Amino acid sequence: MPYIDIIIFAVIAVLLVLRLKSVLGQRTGFEQPQEKKPMQAANDGDVVPFPSNKDEAAALNGHGLETLRKADRNFTEAAFLGGATQAFEMVLRAYAEGDLAQLKRLLGYDLLQSFTQSIQKRNANKESLTIELETIKEASILNIAVVDSVAAVTVHFHSVQTRIARDADENIIDEDESQSQEIVDIWTFERDLTLNDPNWKLVETETADDDS
Repeated sequence: MPYIDIIIFAVIAVLLVLRLKSVLGQRTGFEQPQEKKPMQAANDGDVVPFPSNKDEAAALNGHGLETLRKADRNFTEAAFLGGATQAFEMVLRAYAEGDLAQLKRLLGYDLLQSFTQSIQKRNANKESLTIELETIKEASILNIAVVDSVAAVTVHFHSVQTRIARDADENIIDEDESQSQEIVDIWTFERDLTLNDPNWKLVETETADDDS
C-alpha cells in the first residue's frame, strides 16, 4: 500500500509539471505591456529612403535608353516597339477611315488637330482614302529623351504600303501614288512619367526617303 501512495503522488507531480509547461509562455491578457522602441526616422543615421518612380522621373533629364530606364524601371525596348508597331497600324487605319474617336486615344493634342483638319477637308471634298499596310520591314528606336519628366521616343518605321485616294466619283486621284511603295516614317511618341497612365501618345510624324 505505501508503494501505491508513492506512485499516485508521482503521477500527480508529473501531471502538474505538464500542466505548468502548457501554461508557460501563453498570454492571459494580464501581461505588463512591453515598452515599444520608437521607430527610427527615415532620414536618421544611414537610412536612405528609396525614391519612387515619380521622384526619379521628376529629377532626371537627359538622352538615351539608360536615362529612360532610370526614370521608368518598367520600360523595355522590346515591349515599347511592340506597342509602337501596333499603334502605327491603328493610326494609319483610323486616319484612312476618319475615325476621330480612335485617333483621340492615340494622338497628342496638336497632332490630333492636324489630323482632324485633314480628315474634315477630305470629307468636305467627298474624297476617300484607303491604306493597306502590306508589311513592316523595320521598326527601330532612333532617339530617346527625357525632359521635365516627359519621355520622348522617336521610332523609325520602314514599311510597304498601298495608298489609294479617290474623288467623289470614285476616280483615283493619283495613279502613281496608288501603287505599292516603300515608305519610311519617323514618328515620335511621348509620355508624362509622373502620371499613372502608362500609355504613350503619338505627337509628331514625318516621312523621309529611305537612303540606306
